[in-house]
Amino acid sequence: MPPKRRRTSESLPAKDEGFQESSAQPHKDIWHSDGSIVLATDVHLYRVHKSLLSKHSKILKDLLEIPTADANTEFWEDVPIVRMAGDKDDEVSVLLEALYDRNFRDTLRGYQIAALSSLLSISTKYDFDGIRADVLRTLKSFFPNEFKNLGISKRLWSNLFSKGLFELLVVAHRCEAQSILPTVYYLCATFPINSILERLHILPEECMKNILRGRDVLCCMSQGLSVRTMQAMRGDGLFSKTCRTVPSHCLEKLRAKIDGKYALDRFIFILDQPERGVLEGLSVEQSGVCNLCASAYAKGLNDLKKQVWDNLPVFFMRKKWEELCDK
Repeated sequence: MPPKRRRTSESLPAKDEGFQESSAQPHKDIWHSDGSIVLATDVHLYRVHKSLLSKHSKILKDLLEIPTADANTEFWEDVPIVRMAGDKDDEVSVLLEALYDRNFRDTLRGYQIAALSSLLSISTKYDFDGIRADVLRTLKSFFPNEFKNLGISKRLWSNLFSKGLFELLVVAHRCEAQSILPTVYYLCATFPINSILERLHILPEECMKNILRGRDVLCCMSQGLSVRTMQAMRGDGLFSKTCRTVPSHCLEKLRAKIDGKYALDRFIFILDQPERGVLEGLSVEQSGVCNLCASAYAKGLNDLKKQVWDNLPVFFMRKKWEELCDK
């Protein structure tokens, strides 16, 4: 455990003259005995190397070059203390962990969304450009900006919770991480309406409006998924061109599967649909739909997903994908 703090300036006021001892305690892991500066939050003290901070952040370099030898300077065993006013302890902690982690890029893959959100926030604030770029790269594995990566990313969505996503939405807007915003909006909008209402208070007004408008569009599209899929397939003549049986037989079987599914579930948001839709996991014998018609249905469903994906930024932000770039 690091030694107790002392003050080197004899001119500092006594405790009964208004000085209040901080309740912050040295962090058990981020405390380097040869560190040249102590960063203080309202929870922890972090003894770190000024040279490392200055190397990666010009903002902190300029801040830490301000002379500290005055009557108001606090010290811990002759090491100056810099208070991180306005910074959350979890943000400072995760930033310093990233700086000292030699395998940072590998470690990032195991970070929860809350930690990634904190790291995006503070790395943007202090211009840690390298860390920010790595964080954005990791976030894009969860929230892609290309349709071809959607399938891989969806495998990660089951562990995402509303609180973390809504907080990330706020941070991504503030940090101008625009490329991930449409997908984050989509996921926020697909939670049950009661969950959304519980989280709306943390959002700026414009974000609230964006979620509700976008959700309304998605609900309308998803509720009409059965009709849209059939129209797309018939419009392309897919069944008549491929079905080796009577096309109407496969159509009726497929329609029955779709109607049965949506009789139980009001709707499933279209990007959440599995690759083969209502035929997922069913054989020809189980579904009554031949392989060729099943493939035609899957293609029609994928085409509709692509259409929704292409318009996702329009639904939520009134922009196109190509207009969204990270600042």
